[in-house]
Amino acid sequence: MTLFKKLALSVALVLPVAAVNADTISPETYAATLAVGESVTITKTVTIEESVTSGVLDVVFLIDTSGSMGSVISAAKAAAANLLTGLAGFGDLATGTGYYSEPGSALNTDLTTDEVAGVAAINAINLYDGGGGGDFPEEGIHAVELAAKNTSWRPGSSRFIIALGDATFKESDGSTLASAQAALADNDVTFIGIDFGYMTYTSWGGIDPTVLATASGGSIVSSAISPDALIASIVAGINDSFATYDKVTVDDLGAGMPGVGVSVTCLTADVGACVGDSAVGDFDRSVARSFTFSVTFTGLETGTHSFLTHGLVDGGIVASEKDRITVTGTEVPEPSSLLLLGMGLLGLGLTRRQFKA
Repeated sequence: MTLFKKLALSVALVLPVAAVNADTISPETYAATLAVGESVTITKTVTIEESVTSGVLDVVFLIDTSGSMGSVISAAKAAAANLLTGLAGFGDLATGTGYYSEPGSALNTDLTTDEVAGVAAINAINLYDGGGGGDFPEEGIHAVELAAKNTSWRPGSSRFIIALGDATFKESDGSTLASAQAALADNDVTFIGIDFGYMTYTSWGGIDPTVLATASGGSIVSSAISPDALIASIVAGINDSFATYDKVTVDDLGAGMPGVGVSVTCLTADVGACVGDSAVGDFDRSVARSFTFSVTFTGLETGTHSFLTHGLVDGGIVASEKDRITVTGTEVPEPSSLLLLGMGLLGLGLTRRQFKA
């Protein structure tokens, strides 16, 4: 479950989450020098606070560029840009941008953490990109599936696709409602629609994207909602979705490889139990809770390797710390090699004693 999974958006104004201590992982930094094959083990503590104030967010904006958007496409682009700026203040935000129309859809699958570049990509979308229209339903189903499958989602991120349009969706280019739903589920993505007219009006044909939103834990909201209220609704949903949780662990998500191997064992699990690398149980945020883990770093390739190790709650990153492991070229002998070396030295000593006799 990602950070915002099972999020239920509200169109009513919700005040932003109050500033509180964020979840932490300690020590905040760790450095060591190891030989190839050598290992070191330390203890890391993950503290989960009563509220969440930051996270790793990946957001893809899909903008309807069909002809009927002529009077509102500027407002849609402004809304997307305002959302990008607002969410950037919450945490580590990466964004992607695409469009859908009738016919045609396109997506830049490479996310950027550069806020200026993200806004520029939104502003670069134009009316009639992809063809401009031809009938009422637009190719939103294909655009959503494409975005869910092909976006370079970051490991441990909370993932959103936000579509801004004025018409229902249709199945096209081999994409079906079922395949789009599966793509969202398989990649743990929440779908949100911002309606600039008739996004849910099926009397004129097409598929109501509310189905995608409901299945993925999102919602369809009116464009009349202010950007501040929408951002506040998303942020407020964090505490609801993470009021309870059942798994905490530590993981570098492969960032140390190939130079450093990282293995984790749970040591303490607050009121839960340790199972392998994870603390599992029925946890809640009524109080701050601490979990400890044994983390072993093993030198695999020479060089200086800097990477992040994360505290994960139900698979979503809630805290990160920096590790710096320097691996030297001196290889540590295997235990069997050490035994053979010892036997050789013993034999040499016996030979010398016999010679002296």
